[in-house]
Amino acid sequence: MKNHILGLVGGTGRQIAVVVMGLAAGAWGGCARPDVHVEIPSGVDAEWTEQGFAEVDDELMHCLQRSLDAARELKTFRANFLRQERLGAFVRELHPVEDILAEYRDEPFSVRFSWRGDGSEYRQCVYVDGANGNMVLLLPRKGLFGLPASVQKYPAQFAVEFHKARNPITDFGPRRMMERIIDRIEKAKAHGPVLVREGPTTEVGPAREPCRHFVLRYPKGDEFACKLQDLYLHKDTNLPVATYLWLTDGQERSPATLDGMYVYAGLEPNVSLTDENFEITEAEAKKGSGGKSPSRRASK
Repeated sequence: MKNHILGLVGGTGRQIAVVVMGLAAGAWGGCARPDVHVEIPSGVDAEWTEQGFAEVDDELMHCLQRSLDAARELKTFRANFLRQERLGAFVRELHPVEDILAEYRDEPFSVRFSWRGDGSEYRQCVYVDGANGNMVLLLPRKGLFGLPASVQKYPAQFAVEFHKARNPITDFGPRRMMERIIDRIEKAKAHGPVLVREGPTTEVGPAREPCRHFVLRYPKGDEFACKLQDLYLHKDTNLPVATYLWLTDGQERSPATLDGMYVYAGLEPNVSLTDENFEITEAEAKKGSGGKSPSRRASK
């Protein structure tokens, strides 16, 4: 859940070019459909209390490691990825929920996002490690200045630099999410105890998946603004299903403010995916070009 805020590329001419490219594609963060609704689980800590917390111990770390091990077994998957983040260079605001069909392949590392609904800013984006100059292919829903939309290429890090996403698409997936959580806990221990509380098993996401519910409380010296985290691990598969990040004022029983949400709903593990799954589909490219068929494959 890293939230690195990076400055614009130095140099006046290059900076202007970067800004124009960012405006044209928005760095594929995407505005969500306004009608997307995600029910926050009843066990989530929209308010928090110190009661029931204990210091993170080996038992929890072994549990998290088992979840990471399960995620490492995902060589491919398809999931309904729901994302909501508080973003902004100066004033950070909570953006609408993004409703994304996500397809993933481990070797070579490949991801395709297909945004659902006509209200989203983008149609599809694709990243394949070692292809397309290691750039993200992005198809906006609408072109710049009223022109037909076309597939464009951008560095993956632009999503972070232009405050359109917390993490680049190259950091996508349950495995990387669990790696970040474990890494954060270990680093935060240098600033004080990391606390944890396990809540009752609860159903999470549109598929109502049964999950173990952990609430993590990070010390003040931890590098991230959100100090409260809900983590949901599937009761049967151990895979991470969802995490919610919260901003708090440090006062017991005070309301928490949502900082980020990531849900892997209805994840289908190790499905059959081919190279064609990691291209901008011709149907989407045709829609983006105002109905004209592309002259060549959109991913080339």
